[in-house]
Amino acid sequence: MSLTIQFYTMLSMVAAGTWLGASIDTYRRFARQPRPSLSWVTVLNDFLFWLIQGLLIFYVLLKVNEGEMRFYIFLALLCGYAAYQAVFQRWYLRILEIGIQTSIAIFRFIRTLILTIFINPIKWLLKLLYSLVIMVISVILSILSFLFRLIVRPIRWLGKLVYKLSRLDRLVNSIKKTKWVKKAVAFWKFIRTRGNKGDD
Repeated sequence: MSLTIQFYTMLSMVAAGTWLGASIDTYRRFARQPRPSLSWVTVLNDFLFWLIQGLLIFYVLLKVNEGEMRFYIFLALLCGYAAYQAVFQRWYLRILEIGIQTSIAIFRFIRTLILTIFINPIKWLLKLLYSLVIMVISVILSILSFLFRLIVRPIRWLGKLVYKLSRLDRLVNSIKKTKWVKKAVAFWKFIRTRGNKGDD
């Protein structure tokens, strides 16, 4: 391995160590929980995080020196991580937090804008259509009820007139005065009385 490749390898591993420190802080910021808990989800997330970081570092090493491992590579990684902890961590965490809060604010603004421009007018239109449909149905039912009463009343009046002119009322009254009808009515009243007492 030439000195140039070794130099590029050192620089790449220092940068990779800095990247690793930033990635760890980013992962902790997004994965933090109100209460520390150990679950299979946390273990799986940690495993995937370190697997991805290891693959990225190995890919960088593969591009720089074809994946040749030397002791100074680990020292360069540690130097990059230490440099991040000492120099860049505080600034990076501030920038990360600002970026997160800005993204949340933009998301909330877009959500409010969508609700104001699209969702709320659609909901208002649906409520208006519902009210109009209910009003139209009520009007139609009122008209049908009026027409029904308008048609039925003359028929009822005509029926009563025919009933009286044909003297069927006298026949009905004479039937009601017969003994067997009176007994049937009395028996029916007795059954109803007994049924009401049984319900009580």
